[in-house]
Amino acid sequence: MIHAKREVGSVAASALPLALLLAVALGLRLLVWRWREFYPLGGDEQEYLNAALTLLRERRYVELQFMRPPVYELFLAGSIYVFDSLVQNLRLVQALISAFTVVPIYALTWELFHSRRVALVAGLLFALNYTLAASATELLSETVFLFGLSVALWLIVRAGQGSAEQRTTGNRRRTIDAALAGLTLGALALTRSVALPLVGLAALWLLVQKQEVSGGENEKRTKTFVRRLVLPSVLVGCTLLIILPWTARNFVTYGAPILIDTTGAENLWLDNNASAATPADLLGREAAKRELYALGDDRAARQTLASRRGVEEITGNGGWFAQKVWGEAKKFFALQHFDELREKRAIWVPPTAIWAKILLGDGLWLVLLFGGSIGFTISDLRFTEEELGPGIQNPKSKIQNPVLLFILWCFYILATSLLFHVELRYRLPLYPALAPFAAFGLVRLAAWKRIGKPAPGTGRSAIALLAVGAIATITLLHRPYLSQSWMLANKHAALGRAERALSRGDAATAQQAASAALARDDSSALARVALARAALLRGDRASAESQLDAAIVALAAHPQAHLLRGALLRADGDLDAARTAFANEVGSLQDLQSWSWPVFAPFAPPPAALDVGAGLDLGFVRGFYPAEPGGFRWTTGEAHLQLTPPPGTTTLELELASGRPAGAPAPTLVVLDGATEIGRLTLREGWQTYTLPLHSAGGISEITLRAPTFRPRTFDPASADGRNLGVMVRRVEARQ
Repeated sequence: MIHAKREVGSVAASALPLALLLAVALGLRLLVWRWREFYPLGGDEQEYLNAALTLLRERRYVELQFMRPPVYELFLAGSIYVFDSLVQNLRLVQALISAFTVVPIYALTWELFHSRRVALVAGLLFALNYTLAASATELLSETVFLFGLSVALWLIVRAGQGSAEQRTTGNRRRTIDAALAGLTLGALALTRSVALPLVGLAALWLLVQKQEVSGGENEKRTKTFVRRLVLPSVLVGCTLLIILPWTARNFVTYGAPILIDTTGAENLWLDNNASAATPADLLGREAAKRELYALGDDRAARQTLASRRGVEEITGNGGWFAQKVWGEAKKFFALQHFDELREKRAIWVPPTAIWAKILLGDGLWLVLLFGGSIGFTISDLRFTEEELGPGIQNPKSKIQNPVLLFILWCFYILATSLLFHVELRYRLPLYPALAPFAAFGLVRLAAWKRIGKPAPGTGRSAIALLAVGAIATITLLHRPYLSQSWMLANKHAALGRAERALSRGDAATAQQAASAALARDDSSALARVALARAALLRGDRASAESQLDAAIVALAAHPQAHLLRGALLRADGDLDAARTAFANEVGSLQDLQSWSWPVFAPFAPPPAALDVGAGLDLGFVRGFYPAEPGGFRWTTGEAHLQLTPPPGTTTLELELASGRPAGAPAPTLVVLDGATEIGRLTLREGWQTYTLPLHSAGGISEITLRAPTFRPRTFDPASADGRNLGVMVRRVEARQ
């Protein structure tokens, strides 16, 4: 009864922290979910989605190009069945799962250290993690796998440790935990076969756990040996209960023993095909793919060939393999988001997202690595009463430390990545293992600092420093992050000064600041665009064009130089070339309409008539979606246009269409000239011309269009269009 009351009290005390953790985790994931709404699907994502749709439509399981376990495909199909196939909705399901992963992480950390403060810090390391939030927006198995892995680790630790009283009287509970852990591990292995070795590691760890038995010495030894076999046997048996039916299906289908999939065997060759490696294909993957694809769906033959050739390539090319492993090791410890921002500079990222990537992505990755290394080293040290402070409790009795289980799992993830190849999402299985120990290390260091206590003995400190130093060294050998961070900070500070000077028309200061940015990074397209804008303010057209040409050479995929070039071509009357340049609007997720509006204003006065969506309207529109093939644009909920009415103009003419599907109510469009409402239009079906009185008297008129929005997906579940659309606009003209 006392034990039950303690459990209830523990749950109640954890409810509020867990609720706060969930709120933080969900908030970040919904923000990232919105940021990445228009990100296209990658190749593997599209394969999974197509296979899930085939399963639902044709009741037929489709093997992917490279054989993978079935659970994620089934999960995706179930999500589509319950919700729908809209990618953003499926991403939302995964965002929710990612947010709820903080619950088993909190529970795992509590089970390890019996400290709510440590459990809260571990939960925060997950809740605030940008990498996990971004991973949830990818239709890949990692998010589901991490949730299951966190649950499995919690159940394994619960099964294997506890107080002496629990080890004698709580055997039923521990057996149930071992069974649940085995079932979870089986499902995990059928999600990603990388989980399979954890079954063996967990079984070995359970085998060596202490068992409290009664009786004489010989009787104790016998009972202890038998009892030690129970938990590992239950765990392995329950795992096999889940996996073996799939293994039997593989044998029936392919006529050969394939435990789960052929991914490991095929990657062994794909990632180590030294004899076919070229400068363009460093691992020789394409040559291996061609031979494997030639075998078609004969998975057994592909498994046999890939295993044999992979071993031959590694053993026959030891020097090449060692060099490859070292290269993969440097990539494994890299700062993922910093590298992406530097290597994919043409891809626009919101400034808030950049900070989230660096601080909550790469920053928390380093916290997990360094904190985890320290936590592993000192994890068997118990809190003293002086260190505890309010809100921390020690367990009532000594628990057996499962740190070796977690360390071996981390080394296994590292080893498989080096053996095959590093994709940074392959590091994610480290996160549930590192987070509890990183949290313990952080709380422990904070407690020592608070009370002025020195670090533990020389041996422990040396091990921790050696681990942290080794990781930091490998990371910096991959890329000089410190010097590049300093360069980028100074460059963007200079670009900020240039932008502020341009906004107030100070060409000299803008040129000086942009030149300073270019001196920091001579490949900066942004700095050259700023120099071009400063030249245009001075009236130096030739210099502006030279800077734009240099920006395009430096980074051809960056859209701003193309668009500014298009504005100059449009002003010259070279309309075809201008349309080609303006087509770069769709090459970025940046709101280039809002960017163009003030940037083009000093040298591109608006026309009296504007063909919206015809390819020449940039600088004069904002709040619209990209142009449609029919030569028009959809508005958002509020859109703006600029016109220069000729003297004596009194009329505004608009060519509009509602665009609503059959059965939808007709929208009412509110039109403003400046801040003055000039009319409300109830739009009919099809293109219609509407006339309103124009309020402005000379100068530039800003026309605002406000309309209720709808989502095509709401009216047609087969539509992939989840945008919030207002009305269709084709032409706006100020006339007498």
